[in-house]
Amino acid sequence: MRRAEEQREEKYLRMTTAPLYPLLWQMAVPSMVGMAVASVYSMTDTFFVGKLDRTELTAAVGIVFSFISIIQAIGFWFGYGSGNALSRHAGEKNFDRAEEMAAAGFDLAVLVGVLIAVLGLVWMRPLAALLGAGTSTAVFTAVLSYLRITLIGVPLMLVSNVLYNQLRLQGSGRDSMLGLLAGMVLNMALDPVLILGLHMEVAGAALASLIGQACGVAILWRQTARNGNIPVRPLRWKPKLSLVGAILAGGAPNFCRQGISSVSAVILNHAAGAFGEAVLAGLTVALRVLSMGYALVIGFGQGFQPICLINYGAGRHRRIKKAFLCALGTATGFLILGNAVMGFGSRGIAAAFSTDDAVIRAASDFLRAFSTVLPFMGYYILIGMLMQNIGRFGQATLITTMENGLFLIPLALALPPVFGYPGLLWCKPAASLCALLCSLLIGTRAWRRYLKEEQGGA
Repeated sequence: MRRAEEQREEKYLRMTTAPLYPLLWQMAVPSMVGMAVASVYSMTDTFFVGKLDRTELTAAVGIVFSFISIIQAIGFWFGYGSGNALSRHAGEKNFDRAEEMAAAGFDLAVLVGVLIAVLGLVWMRPLAALLGAGTSTAVFTAVLSYLRITLIGVPLMLVSNVLYNQLRLQGSGRDSMLGLLAGMVLNMALDPVLILGLHMEVAGAALASLIGQACGVAILWRQTARNGNIPVRPLRWKPKLSLVGAILAGGAPNFCRQGISSVSAVILNHAAGAFGEAVLAGLTVALRVLSMGYALVIGFGQGFQPICLINYGAGRHRRIKKAFLCALGTATGFLILGNAVMGFGSRGIAAAFSTDDAVIRAASDFLRAFSTVLPFMGYYILIGMLMQNIGRFGQATLITTMENGLFLIPLALALPPVFGYPGLLWCKPAASLCALLCSLLIGTRAWRRYLKEEQGGA
């Protein structure tokens, strides 16, 4: 017990006094590696399914991925909500309250995960139709095959996201990365065996994910009891509305962002489907590659988050400002590199995921369009994180849902019918630019208002 207390005190001192830029990298590298692997992992199913040369299977992967995104949104809701609160309590050195928040987030994930799995299996066909599987009979059949096994793994997905974010937000990025990487590496190793070797097609992709998630959860659970982390004891939590409310409010920006992203993905799938299976498959490939382009930025931002949370709890506002500016400069550099790779290498990237000329052409078109605004989006990503970490949940939710909710959904509904294929290509870049401009207005005002008292040094 004494050793755990000493480790927590060491972690607190490191977060509040260590040289800032090296600390940012130390916190960020595990998250960046995790995000990069997660992005590669998210493209693995698309890559190996694409080797089957069946467009309907590639389209099915994209359609079910929009459902997986919704589940991830719920997992991040509970994970960020409980992780934000427990890290601020750790900054205040209130470890009993932090343990209650950890248990509450875990228990909510289990209960909600079982409920979603049961309801989804009962109403699987209507769910598939809602996700956009009605493009053709072949696509609908493939979606059902993928979705059935995916639903069984929903509780594991939620618990994995909760444990990962609780560890990461208290500054234990290496511990969180171990569980994440173990599950993903196992998944990626099983994909070619099950999809191609055993000829299970998309069902093999779903089964590989299920096995990987089970492995990841086991390792993440083990890491919560090590290295001075806040342990997760499911029976530690007694149902309290105050704890549930804190989790739901704290994680709302993440849930809304990912939930809206999932809704917008479904709408984009429907819009792309109007132009044929090849365009829908090309959009699937391009969106996966774009997520890889954002991976390093989001990973670096995740390194900023525990520094922000613990220093905000400790009242060290000047240190938060310096950390944000350091993170912004580095993130912008990553995005400029991503812009060059996606813009100039679009066709080669697309060809890695399909041998169909029509799919390659569509994916290349989408990638070039997406890359145009990429270098400017670092501020948009980081200011949403900052607002959430300092407890401004309403403004954080507004910022994080702007791109895919406030702007992309109406543009995806309006531009393709009016401008045809070019309207489909440019609706997402237009939404990104509008969201960036609005976030600049909100973020500049919040910076002066909520961090004006510069307590403590850097």
